Amino acid sequence: MDLNRSVAYTLRVGVAIGAALAAIGLGIWAARGFDSSAALSNYTLGNIVAAALTGNASGIVYLGIVVLIATPVVRVVLSLVYFFAEKDAKYVGITAVVLAMLLFALFSGRIA
Repeated sequence: MDLNRSVAYTLRVGVAIGAALAAIGLGIWAARGFDSSAALSNYTLGNIVAAALTGNASGIVYLGIVVLIATPVVRVVLSLVYFFAEKDAKYVGITAVVLAMLLFALFSGRIA
């Protein structure tokens, strides 16, 4: 398993899917009129996915944003698994710290 190729592929796919979802959501939103789609009031992942699956334009755009945010986190997790499989303790430690920092930053924010 080549780490560079796996990471590059993961980043390309994540960005492509996230951008496509955002573009599709914006297209639906524009086609229906921008006043027709209400923003989600509760920003949980379950509500975003449920809204996207029902065709809610805001839900699709939000899901695209979630995919874009999750892409670098998935990249770090992939690197962690690779370094663990290679038994490279130094890089496992460094990557685990980076992952912890990413997760802390992601989950420590407040929604006003």
